[in-house]
Amino acid sequence: MRQVWREGERWIEAFLVIRQLLADGMREKLVRSQLGADRRALEGYLLQTMCGLREEQMIAVFADTQRYVTAVEKVTDGELSHLNLSPRRLFFRAMTLNADRILIAHNHPSGIATPSQADIEQTQLLIRKADLLGITIEDHLIVGRREVFSMKDRGLI
Repeated sequence: MRQVWREGERWIEAFLVIRQLLADGMREKLVRSQLGADRRALEGYLLQTMCGLREEQMIAVFADTQRYVTAVEKVTDGELSHLNLSPRRLFFRAMTLNADRILIAHNHPSGIATPSQADIEQTQLLIRKADLLGITIEDHLIVGRREVFSMKDRGLI
């Protein structure tokens, strides 16, 4: 019986490696493109990497003046329904990368992609702070179980 279990473990390990390779490939495709040029690829990447997380997590997509993506990075972890985002850390990273545009995205472990009032207010505050530094927050995307909600597309920011 133990032999069967070991073979099952190997299949699980192989599956996880393949899943990580697919996510890395999707991420690489984003980094070689212009911000917003392939919305489906971005949403696919976000759903693949964030929709099953049990705690909130935020990533940032940094882009230069020509809108070319320079980095896609996790910027903070959170709890079940709350993020601990440090604007100072986010903007420091943007300036380090010489990025003047940022797209942020976070997941909702509940699976519901609708932003909370706190999400909207914090994003609006973040936008005002970014403007003072000459940085543009392009959009804030919320990742649910099967969909990605754009605050910009819905007129919330």
